[in-house]
Parts: sequence; C-alpha cells; structure tokens
Amino acid sequence: MNSTTSGSNQSSSEQFGQHLASIGGSEADLGGSAYTVTDDDTVQSVASGLRIEQQQQGTPVSTPAILHASAEVLISRRDEGDPESHAGTSHAGEYQLDIHLSGDRSTRESIPQKDLEQARIWAKGRIEAEGADFGAIYFPTGGGLEPGTGALECRYDRAVGWYR
Repeated sequence: MNSTTSGSNQSSSEQFGQHLASIGGSEADLGGSAYTVTDDDTVQSVASGLRIEQQQQGTPVSTPAILHASAEVLISRRDEGDPESHAGTSHAGEYQLDIHLSGDRSTRESIPQKDLEQARIWAKGRIEAEGADFGAIYFPTGGGLEPGTGALECRYDRAVGWYR
C-alpha cells in the first residue's frame, strides 16, 4: 500500500471525513461546532476544544475516537485552505511519531526508520509499549516538531490498526 498515491483524487480532508463516517461520526460533528481552528492548533487541541464546547452546550460528549477524527478533518481543512503555511509532502527518514496518552497529553519522537512500512512497525511497538490507544505518524513540514503538527501520514487506533 502506497499511502502517497492512494486516494490521489481525494483531498486529505475528504479521506478524514470518510474515516469519521466509518467510526460513526458525521458532518454534523463538525458543522454544529462554533470552534475556530487557529494556525497554532493541533489535532489534540482541537479535539479538546470540541469536547469542552460540547460540555458547555450541554450536548452529549462524543467518544474520544469521534472527537479525534473530527479534529483531523478540521485541521486538514485548515491546512488545505492555506497550503503555503501548511504545505509539505513526506520524504522517507524524517518521520515523527505522536503517541496520544491519557487525557490530553501526547508525546512526539523521531522514528529511526526511513521506510514508511518499517516506521509503522516501529511506531506500533512504541505505542503499545506506552499503553496508548492512539498514535500518528507525521512528516514535520509546515508545522514544526510539536505534537499534532506537520503532514499526517497515517494514524493508529488500537481497535482498528493503521489507517490513513
């Protein structure tokens, strides 16, 4: 599976939207939100903001997986809307791993593997070693080295495995 060519006719936000739908979410999880994504936002900060907004509105809070997937759609739409600030394509050997720990904590570390498939194997081992349920592999262009920044390559959900 070559993730750089799969779905080449789809934008990344459309692919993230399909994932959101596949786990039980919908456009309503995005459209009903007054949350505004800023240039400094990460997937984790948007997911947290969406959760807080739902709590303040008194609506049922979405599951962590739906909040995370919704945040990925919103971040992707932001990046597509401003490609000069958030552009970038991946190059082997520069991958970063975000491990989403309990609460809103996440970590970022460099992946020593140059091939994406080998990076996935290495990253899965690190995610499981931390006892985490979620992780993501990023290429750090257009966002620096902070967790949740850069061009998303793929995500890991312990219940699903790797997905784009």
